[in-house]
Amino acid sequence: MLLLAACGGNDEVAGGADDLPGPVPTGVEFAKPPASALPAPDFTAELVDGTAIRGSELWRERPVLLVFTASYCDRCREIHKAAAAAVDERDGAVALVGMLGEDEAATGAEYATELDLGHPVAVADERVWLNYAAREPGLVVLVAPGGEVVRGWPAGASGAAIGAALDELIES
Repeated sequence: MLLLAACGGNDEVAGGADDLPGPVPTGVEFAKPPASALPAPDFTAELVDGTAIRGSELWRERPVLLVFTASYCDRCREIHKAAAAAVDERDGAVALVGMLGEDEAATGAEYATELDLGHPVAVADERVWLNYAAREPGLVVLVAPGGEVVRGWPAGASGAAIGAALDELIES
């Protein structure tokens, strides 16, 4: 499945296809993940504008930070904002996707609009959450290019902790 960004004439929606990352910046190289890294479960989900995404397409060439979040969780909003700030400091080298539960399909676009982070927000079914052991919102998962889980923070993480982990993956 290919990322279906900008197909079908979607109007710009916060958290939608227009917020998917562009090409990896020229000159950016990534370190290999640690030997202990486990394969990331591939997934499909739908962005808040209806665009279909696949995890393996997102992490094919760059690290991806997944933030399992919920619109009703103030702590999760702060985690999502901190993750976005850390990703933004890496100038397009890293992708970020907010992952809402399927029970938030009706409110996902509102959540994305309220946060307005400039990164996609997806609605994922329970299977995706369970594959990442996300029993409740606030989980942050770092997937290396190629699809190996480098690090997870079950209770969320600070921007500094996320930034340090990202810097270990970015060589240039």
